[in-house]
Amino acid sequence: MSTNSNLVVVTGGASGIGEATARRFAESGAKVVIADRNVERGQQVADELVKAGRDAVFHELDLASDASIDKLAKNVLSSYGVPHSLINSGGILQNAVRVLEMDVAEFDRLYQINVRGTLMASRAFGGAMCDAGKGSIINLCSLTTFRGSPQIGYSVGKAGLKMLTEVMAAEWGPKGVRVNAVAPGYTLTPAMQARIDSGERDPDVVLQKSALRRFVSPKEVADTIHFLCSDEASAITGVTLPIDCGWLVTVAYSAAAAQPQ
Repeated sequence: MSTNSNLVVVTGGASGIGEATARRFAESGAKVVIADRNVERGQQVADELVKAGRDAVFHELDLASDASIDKLAKNVLSSYGVPHSLINSGGILQNAVRVLEMDVAEFDRLYQINVRGTLMASRAFGGAMCDAGKGSIINLCSLTTFRGSPQIGYSVGKAGLKMLTEVMAAEWGPKGVRVNAVAPGYTLTPAMQARIDSGERDPDVVLQKSALRRFVSPKEVADTIHFLCSDEASAITGVTLPIDCGWLVTVAYSAAAAQPQ
């Protein structure tokens, strides 16, 4: 089966970064498969794109279920061919919690969806990409990939995804498949806005700790993902790229023992 150079699969495509990414690829002329467990919202996004003259379809997906992932892959491969790109943006968030107070069941669910779900989706489509000799996979990491965080299950998983990205890039590179990751900073998605509104995130802290003094927009992450899947990035694989408005460098700079007077 050959690669469909116009086909992109976006998990978690019903909202946030996934939705922005689905829209970005659709606007560039790609056929986009939006995969998400939120059937109502996912279908709405697909319908909006079709109404705007874009090529998009929705498929239900539960990343906690191997059977659901296998069903998606089978349907996509048989109906449309091998995707040029797979964007693993599906996942769940976690609020801050102490190690001794965390519900271990929450840790397990975060791992199951964010890490194992990404692995299984990558395997489901990556094998076909390797057989076809071409493809690009993007994983969603985070600032917690690089810095410790009290979001224990989330941060451990996101750190693991960086290693998964590097391993798959090394193994599948000789087959023509590139694997990269993006590590978005504090991105003003609907989920982030909801946490700000509920008092679970302090926007002033984000602004003070970011060099550019602002949040990242979902579109900015989507644009970067689009670039990494393009021919312009054909020599890039195994990279986890921060998109953080300078949060990582500012935190390190402001913590230095020597400061300008």
